[in-house]
Amino acid sequence: MIDFFKKNSRMITKSLLNQFGAAVLALTITIPASSKNWLLAFISCFSIAFYLILLYTSMWEEGGKEKIRIDGGRAEYSPWRGFFISLCANIPNILLGVLIVIGSIFGSSGSAFGFGWAAAVNSGARFIAMLWESMYLGLITLYSPNNPIGFILIILPALLVSTLGYMAGLKGIKIIKKRNGKSQ
Repeated sequence: MIDFFKKNSRMITKSLLNQFGAAVLALTITIPASSKNWLLAFISCFSIAFYLILLYTSMWEEGGKEKIRIDGGRAEYSPWRGFFISLCANIPNILLGVLIVIGSIFGSSGSAFGFGWAAAVNSGARFIAMLWESMYLGLITLYSPNNPIGFILIILPALLVSTLGYMAGLKGIKIIKKRNGKSQ
């Protein structure tokens, strides 16, 4: 596992930086739009699409580079590498989601537990998640404000898009056309 981190630290870091950039963009454009629900939903969808496109293109490039190494006999064929890179890059999101779920279960005043520490963990993790995952801020605020499971489900689009992008790069499948008619 440590060897995987060492070999793929550049792509894991790149994925984290892509998330940070998308989160800053989303936070910047979401705050002024929070007065209108339809605008908040639109901006959230735009921010999510922007983030997923960033992930797809970076993973496609990595898959394309890996294809060259595989064709040259310098690397083994590993179609799930994009998934595992994305899973490693989403460790902060997973941890935040788990903390929110645990805090919601054990910190809810309406539950049998109602522990104060769990409510504090829930509040703190939600605050950090709303900043770090601000692409999803509008949709969570509008459609699932009290559902802690949504914070765990947030990672699924990133995992899917990263996996598909990497596999498409490995196969040389191009979905974006250049202006002159050639594929990119």
